[in-house]
Amino acid sequence: MLTITSISTSFVSLFFLLTGTKVYYSWQKEKSPLLKFFSIFLFSFGFQQLFFSLGSGLLSSSSQINVILWAIAHIFMFIGISYFILLPVSLKIPRFEKLIFKVAIVLSIVGIAIIFLNIPNTSTQLLSNNVYLFIVPAMSGAAIGIFTTVCLVFSFVILLIASGKVKDKLFKARALLLAFGVLIFLIGGPMHNFVKGPAMTFLADILIIIGAFLMVLGVYIPKLFAKSNGSN
Repeated sequence: MLTITSISTSFVSLFFLLTGTKVYYSWQKEKSPLLKFFSIFLFSFGFQQLFFSLGSGLLSSSSQINVILWAIAHIFMFIGISYFILLPVSLKIPRFEKLIFKVAIVLSIVGIAIIFLNIPNTSTQLLSNNVYLFIVPAMSGAAIGIFTTVCLVFSFVILLIASGKVKDKLFKARALLLAFGVLIFLIGGPMHNFVKGPAMTFLADILIIIGAFLMVLGVYIPKLFAKSNGSN
């Protein structure tokens, strides 16, 4: 069954998986930790959106199956954000990288456990406008919302501070692009909790893509200008 939600999230999934593949091959050539963390983040959210698309009616009309797919999708969300937070940490406070990653993983395990334990209390609803909704218990919503908000706001603040302290214009631009990419991504993600129509569905997914695109641009901007200067 095709729904507005499954169509929209499938395009988001494709964008993240293709972009993740590009970043992964760049990492294979350069072995940069920045590219490694970012490729894992992109692949994780690509699979998160894929399972979300499957759970939004694409694979089955069964609410029970779709709720399980929705829960699996959030395993990838927790993994992706746990690695993404290492990106600003590695740029600004690398000595805390291992500690922050361990804390993120522990919190992820707790969050995933809460989501799966609350599967019996999670339901779905297909609206008359073909938008597919997941009715999520407060505990699951809190686990997702608190983790993503804390991690992404932390990342945004660290990148914003870094942009103010870096003198090199290219690396200042990198930090700002990453910071505002995170901010837009943070706006687009939670918007899905308030979606009631096709326009809002597409807007939320477009914001996620724009946020990710700015982050990709931030990762590659020093290299892009280096190539430009080398060709002149």
